[in-house]
Amino acid sequence: MSISVIGLGQIGSAIVPHLLASGREVRVWNRSPAAVEAMVALGAEPLNDVRDAFASEIVLSVLFDDAAVREVLTQEVLSSASAHAVHVCLSTVSPDLAEELGQAHQAAGIGYLSAPLFGRPEAIRQKAANICVAGDASLVDFARPCLESFGRVWVVGNQPRQANVAKLCGNFLIGAAVAAMSEISGILNAEKADTDAFMALMTETLFSSPIYKNYAPSVTGARPLPASGLALPIKDMDLLAAVSTKNQLDGRLLTALRDSLSQAVEMGFGAYEWSVALGRAARKR
Repeated sequence: MSISVIGLGQIGSAIVPHLLASGREVRVWNRSPAAVEAMVALGAEPLNDVRDAFASEIVLSVLFDDAAVREVLTQEVLSSASAHAVHVCLSTVSPDLAEELGQAHQAAGIGYLSAPLFGRPEAIRQKAANICVAGDASLVDFARPCLESFGRVWVVGNQPRQANVAKLCGNFLIGAAVAAMSEISGILNAEKADTDAFMALMTETLFSSPIYKNYAPSVTGARPLPASGLALPIKDMDLLAAVSTKNQLDGRLLTALRDSLSQAVEMGFGAYEWSVALGRAARKR
């Protein structure tokens, strides 16, 4: 099976070694050449034109956002694709764009799956990604062995947009947990209590789960996660808010999280990872 990977940021670059290790023919394309050269050194084949990626049986795209997807995956690119190609979009794009892409792929006569994933680069390197997949069941079955080389597949629907809504909902749950821990750290800090001891109590007992264990020390400042900026979580929460509004749903908790992120930016924490930013903002108030 031949596989092309479009986009070699931290996620795409973490996926390629798993594909190569499974003995697959892997082709790579990226807008900047340095990442391509690093993957070629591992055994991947470089592509100079993104259209050539769609000669593969499976195309994995790992692009940053809606704008990047629109810029790279044009109608011209899709129209030049091989009829047997299946495109799996791993990006966290808007549900509306996922729906639009599904229609564009159908018009071009090629398969399309939405498959945004949960997992930082280190999780992907450990084959521990969790991948939300939605689309035609036969296409899911075809792509499953490829996806399971770096994570676990969770089918969440048969319409592409459903996977992107699910990913945004998951990100909201993570953000809500981070925001709650941040508020608690602010309260405990004001009372001059041992915040790290309290978080250890919670994460070893009532909230013994990866999200709380991974983010608690970052929220308190004991082990801050690397700076990644608030632009991405704000973008994701805005996309989810648009879905909520479209369906005339009450999103009070989502509104509160969006307000907290905006306030963190106003307080000068916009460059930090959201657990660091919300934690510092809560303790500064």
